[in-house]
Amino acid sequence: MLIRALYLEPGSIMAAVVCSLIVAGFLKGTIGVGMPVVALPLLSLFIDVKSAAMLLSMPLIFSNLPQALEGGRTGKCLMQLMSVFLGMIPGLFLGVRILLSLDANVAKIIAGFVLIGVGGLTLLAPKLKLSSRLVLPGGVAFGFFGGILGGIAAMPGPIVFIFLLAKGLRGKAFTKEASLYLVVSAALLAILLTASRQFSWLDASVSTAAMLPVVLGMVVGQQMRDRIAPETFSKLVLIAVIAAGAELLRHGFLG
Repeated sequence: MLIRALYLEPGSIMAAVVCSLIVAGFLKGTIGVGMPVVALPLLSLFIDVKSAAMLLSMPLIFSNLPQALEGGRTGKCLMQLMSVFLGMIPGLFLGVRILLSLDANVAKIIAGFVLIGVGGLTLLAPKLKLSSRLVLPGGVAFGFFGGILGGIAAMPGPIVFIFLLAKGLRGKAFTKEASLYLVVSAALLAILLTASRQFSWLDASVSTAAMLPVVLGMVVGQQMRDRIAPETFSKLVLIAVIAAGAELLRHGFLG
């Protein structure tokens, strides 16, 4: 489905898809997270939401793998994320099932609402704080809804990031757990999409090739990292995401 969607599009659309991936990689390189939050609304303006989700699956894995393995103690981090994974797995299965059964316009409407909700929640994330007794059930709940969001819009991270911030993680500890979660959830997303009748291993190959423009954007973003205040840049991106969500809603309702 992904190969067919890209093959039938004119060269200008292909160029727009590549540019969207470069911009998403730039965000990843600048602030360390947020690639699909920017990539999905951009890609959805040029290709359908289902193909956009498949296209982003492999870049999500490879772009987060170095940070997930950085500093060692990966096994310990996996155990700390176990409650999140317990909720994420059924949530992701449900999200993928919803995505694959949706009409294109309905998918845009849902993705639009999701983007607006996630953008707003992420802006409020630093104000949230979980007590120690709520970490376990909170992890399952946030993981479940993060999984649904990952299945519907290839964005498994934002809701879980809120949970990680709320339990007090900052700096390298936050980046490692967030990246490790993204690697695991994106790998499962790629497997579920590839195993469906709508996608194949050839689509997974195209998704893997999409890592090239993402890497290009990441390299430029890393060079710009010290010139832009990360918090300011992140807030501007989230505002743009909310606006993109509104645009998807408009296209979905009018389409």
